[in-house]
Amino acid sequence: MQEKAPDEDKCSFFFLYEPVTQKLSTTSAGEPLYQVLDKPRGFKRVEPTPETIATKKDAQVRRPPTALQVARWMTFTEEQRLDWQNAYLARLCEADPMIAQTFTLLQAFATMLRERQGARLDAWLAQVEEQEVTELKNFARGLQKDYDAVKAGLTLPWSQGPVEGHIHRLKLLKRQSYGRAGFQTLRKRVLRRG
Repeated sequence: MQEKAPDEDKCSFFFLYEPVTQKLSTTSAGEPLYQVLDKPRGFKRVEPTPETIATKKDAQVRRPPTALQVARWMTFTEEQRLDWQNAYLARLCEADPMIAQTFTLLQAFATMLRERQGARLDAWLAQVEEQEVTELKNFARGLQKDYDAVKAGLTLPWSQGPVEGHIHRLKLLKRQSYGRAGFQTLRKRVLRRG
C-alpha cells in the first residue's frame, strides 16, 4: 500500500492561488487590489473619460418592449402610463390602424370595468364583432356565453371578493395542518378566528 503525502488530502484548487494570497497579505493596505494583481503582468489601468462614458451609454440602446408589456400598457389609463410609454403607444397606433382600433376597444372595456358601466356592454360587443382581430372576437364570444353574469358584474355593486377571501383562508388553514387535523379541529380554528 502506497503512503499518501501528508498534505495530499488537503490539496484543492486554492493552492493554485497561494502565491497571490501571500502577495496580498504582504502588500500595503492602502494600495488598490487591481494594482497589486495586475501591475506585475504589465496591465495599465486607463481611467474613463467623459467621452468614453458617453459612447458606452449611447451603445446601450433600450430594448423594444415585448408584446405582453405593450398589451399591459394598453389596459392602463393614460395617467398610469409613463410619458415614453404613451409616446410608444401613439407611434404604434399611427403605424397600424388595426392596433389603433384594438387599443380603442381595450380602453373602452377597461373603462367599463373600472366605472361599472354595464349599459355600454352591448355596444362594445357589437364594435368587437365588426373588427378583424380574432383574439378580441374570441374574448367577446366568451363574454356572450355568460352574458348575464358579465352584465351583472359590470353593473351591480356586489362582489364575490369576500367569499373568495374566506375560501382562500379555509384552504390555507387546511394546508397548514398537513392532513393531521380532523373536521372538529378545523372547525375550532375557523370559528375561533371568525
